This record gives sequence, C-alpha cells and structure tokens, in this order.
Amino acid sequence: MPLAPATPHLTDGSLVLRLATPADIPAILAFYGANRAALAPFEPRRPEDFHTEAFWQLRVAMNRSQFAERRSACFFVFEPDERSVIGTCNFTNVVGYPHYAATLGYALAQSQWGRGRMRRALTLGLGWAFEAWNLHRVAANHLPDNQRSARLLARLGFEREGLARDYLLIDGVWRDHVLNALTRADWQADPQSIGLVRGGNGRPSSV
Repeated sequence: MPLAPATPHLTDGSLVLRLATPADIPAILAFYGANRAALAPFEPRRPEDFHTEAFWQLRVAMNRSQFAERRSACFFVFEPDERSVIGTCNFTNVVGYPHYAATLGYALAQSQWGRGRMRRALTLGLGWAFEAWNLHRVAANHLPDNQRSARLLARLGFEREGLARDYLLIDGVWRDHVLNALTRADWQADPQSIGLVRGGNGRPSSV
C-alpha cells in the first residue's frame, strides 16, 4: 500500500499553515463561532451542523483524503503555538494538465484584520502551491465591494481579469464577483507531462 503524502507544515515564525487534525477541532469551532457574524456577508450559508464536532470530524477526514489525492489543500492558519486558529487558506478545484490550476479561498479572524497576517499566510500558501503542486495559475475572486480583499490580492501580484455576474450564492443571494488570477512566469512541466508540452522541453512555446 503506498504511503500517504507528507502534509506540509508552513511557517514564517509569526504563524503556521497546515492541515487540521481531529485534535484541532475545538480550536476550529472557536474560530468559526467567534467570527460567525463577521464572515457571513462574504460566504455561502453554512449547513445547520457546521458548528458541531461531528461535522468537523467528517470535514477534517475529508480534507486530508482530498489532499492525499491532490484534489485540494485546505489549510488552517494557526498562531505560532498552534493552539489557536486565526484563519483559513484553501486551494480547491485543483487540476493538472493542461490547466495546472487551482482556486484560492481564505478567511481571517476579525480580531486580526488590518495587521498583515492574511498577506503573510497567503504568501506562504501560494509559495507552497506553486512549488509543491507545480501550479501555473491560481484564481481568487471577491465581492465587488470587498476592497480589503481587492487590495490584498493586488499586493500579492494578482491581476483583475473581469467580473462574473451572479457568480456565487452568498448568504442566500446571487452575487457578482471580481475575477483575479496569479500566474507563474517561470512555469515548467513536471516529468510526467513534459512530452505533452509544445516543443517537448517543458517550456510552452509562444503561439
């Protein structure tokens, strides 16, 4: 039986990004409970059992299974002692050839807003995703009136690509979203697909 891939433990000394374990569920529940009202305007409505231990037992197991299959990487952002959750950094919709892409989602505790901590967390997460999973493109979308996210993504190098009408159900209402993406200019194909890349040398050719 093949071994499950090692899960990353990312840190810059001021915070930690990693997958959750069952032992983290009390901290996860505390994070979502404390930030329920603050996050609601930006997120889809949660299922009724979202704030229960039973829900998170299943979700933590699912997240770890999907990570092993390279389908998603759903990280929690912890304080350096790893006792408190202060945010999330999720890479979902992960696909390989010919897209090599993922979608980034994130959230931060209201008590941490304006302190640069989400930027530090996303810098760690993006660096890992581009390198470990050889992504070429990461998309990240936000509500048009969420200027905090717009500024954050711009600082990280994301470029605005357009506006999607009625893109996502947020708090029960279809909402438009601004579409953004960050691409890796020095991307090269991994060994498994190098022959599929035009020219056969791992670097795409210009059209």
